[in-house]
Amino acid sequence: MEQTILDWLLQQDPSIQYRVHRDFLKSRPEVLHEIQEKIRHEGWGKRLMDCQKPNGEWGEGYYRPKWTSTHYTLLLLKCIGFPQDEPRIHSSVAWVLDHLIAKDGGIGTMPHEKRSDCCITGMFLNFAAYFHADEEKLKPVIDHLLDQRLPDGGFNCRHPKVKVHHSSFHTTLSVNEGYWEYERQGYRYRIDEVKSQRRSADEFLLQHRLFLSDKDGRIIDPHFLSLHWPTHWHYDVLRALEYFADSGSPYDPLLNEALAWLKGLENHGKWPLSPPYPNKMHFVMERTSKSSAINTARAHRIFEHFMKVE
Repeated sequence: MEQTILDWLLQQDPSIQYRVHRDFLKSRPEVLHEIQEKIRHEGWGKRLMDCQKPNGEWGEGYYRPKWTSTHYTLLLLKCIGFPQDEPRIHSSVAWVLDHLIAKDGGIGTMPHEKRSDCCITGMFLNFAAYFHADEEKLKPVIDHLLDQRLPDGGFNCRHPKVKVHHSSFHTTLSVNEGYWEYERQGYRYRIDEVKSQRRSADEFLLQHRLFLSDKDGRIIDPHFLSLHWPTHWHYDVLRALEYFADSGSPYDPLLNEALAWLKGLENHGKWPLSPPYPNKMHFVMERTSKSSAINTARAHRIFEHFMKVE
């Protein structure tokens, strides 16, 4: 990364500064801790926490409205690297585990639901593991997810409500991000099965080169070729590449088309930001532009990782 791009990123929100120090400068733990404290007290992190209500919720409940609900706010706090020791977040995650476990073991959107949503459950595991949720209380979540894999190796949130034969890219990536965070944070319950399922789901995504039909090579969904932030539940190639880099995956030739697509969007060392998904946000983090700080940091991280492991 050129010094001018590095300097530009270091002038952005503390969460972007944190990415730079973690991913590129390889700063010492005490430096990273100091910057995470800035996330707690400044910029996007502070603004998100200031939106929390006295009862510990955001928005109008756990899953409404998108994107200001408790669920999506906690997911975003995880994605910006908010400090993991925040008591207010721990209380919110614990409340979900105490009140929103559906009868099938996944995460419901309201108390006493019979069926959960696999995509919501995967996203929940992602931020719950990051914020060090109690392992004992996570066991039904893990049991549920391990029971949801489809024969092609991935996951689909419509299963088992309806009979489906093909996994969803959205759900598969959400579950795998949750599995990876569970693994990274050192949880042990059924960990070998979690690792095995994550590998098979990786293979499902790679079989489709992250965005192409395995039958005729056509683009599966043009929305996959967008550069959103935040992504919420939506799958796109940038988010998938970020997951593969973040989880330390080795270079695979099946990533070539996705990497070439992302490289083709580079504009003098910077990457753009697509228009936001519809529905209200707490606030605008970055405006749509050809030079997005967050996406530039994400893209450089991807290319640095795969250049090193190739």
